[in-house]
Amino acid sequence: MTRVLLLSISLVLFGCGAESNDSAPHLNKSDESKTEYADSIAYFENAIFNDATSPQPYWNRAAWHLRNARIKEGLHDLDLALDADSTYGPAWSAKADALYLMRQFDPCINHLEVCLEYAPNHIPCKLRRAEMYIHLKNYEEAFTLINDALKLNDQLPEAYWMKGVIYKENGELENALSSFQTSVEVNPSFFDGYIALGIAYASTSNPLAVDYYNSAISLNPNSVEAKYNLAMYYQELFSEEPAERKVALEKALALYEVIIELDSLNASAAFNQGYIYLEYLGAYTEAEYWFTEAIDKLPYYHQAFFNRGLARESLGNITEALNDYNATLEIKPDYTPAALAKSRVLNE
Repeated sequence: MTRVLLLSISLVLFGCGAESNDSAPHLNKSDESKTEYADSIAYFENAIFNDATSPQPYWNRAAWHLRNARIKEGLHDLDLALDADSTYGPAWSAKADALYLMRQFDPCINHLEVCLEYAPNHIPCKLRRAEMYIHLKNYEEAFTLINDALKLNDQLPEAYWMKGVIYKENGELENALSSFQTSVEVNPSFFDGYIALGIAYASTSNPLAVDYYNSAISLNPNSVEAKYNLAMYYQELFSEEPAERKVALEKALALYEVIIELDSLNASAAFNQGYIYLEYLGAYTEAEYWFTEAIDKLPYYHQAFFNRGLARESLGNITEALNDYNATLEIKPDYTPAALAKSRVLNE
């Protein structure tokens, strides 16, 4: 599973670090027992009526809309917040974040630039703009913004995590590990930090990867990502001792089963089980079953058709194997392994 760099929308919408009090929706302590009322349009409209010249109540209602997937309404309220105060950084950063999620990247960048112009010390804008620089591989610019954010608040786990991503992209594994480690030291509940540490250590087959993945799982027991990464570690773990290798594969299979219980449409977990049975255990009937499960979950999964063909060929089911190779080539005509397998079957 390839990890995509994407800071949570909560980083912008609900504040970050030192600015959280200025950029997060809030209730007075006397309102804490009125959560149902607070989660209603009437609550936000009343707040706006009582303070119509302030950007905060419009921003609060925008965050409420965005939390409930009403992007159009949320963007409108953010515009109202900026009408009230064109220098209000949280509205600029929240609007940029909404545009980011809508994959409108150029407008997103433009809003972040304006945010940094009007509110140069707004941390969420700095980190989101740094993220966009990382996507474009402009690491020097990203580093500058990240370090600027850390000067304002040195307790930002996301900032250290992003530095780790840059180091890792540049092949500086030790610096990456140090940055990821700092991210979880700053915030022991920082899930992404543990995942990053797990991936980094897994790349060198270091068993510390297991500890970090398990730490992530303890924070989010239903995380498919953490379980999948841990399963992949066990699946790819090389051992010259057959018994140890078998134990590792059994752990991987068990984790994939749990993933499918959590996410019944997870085709990758089904495929990987099939691959283990096919390539490592030589259990072709089980392999055929799991590749079929993968295809049921993802009908255009050409690798699953191809590998099911290999399993069926190994079982002596030549006609069905040929059908699978043909299906693979219908989905992906340039898939050379399937073409070679088809030729081999026909020649035999």
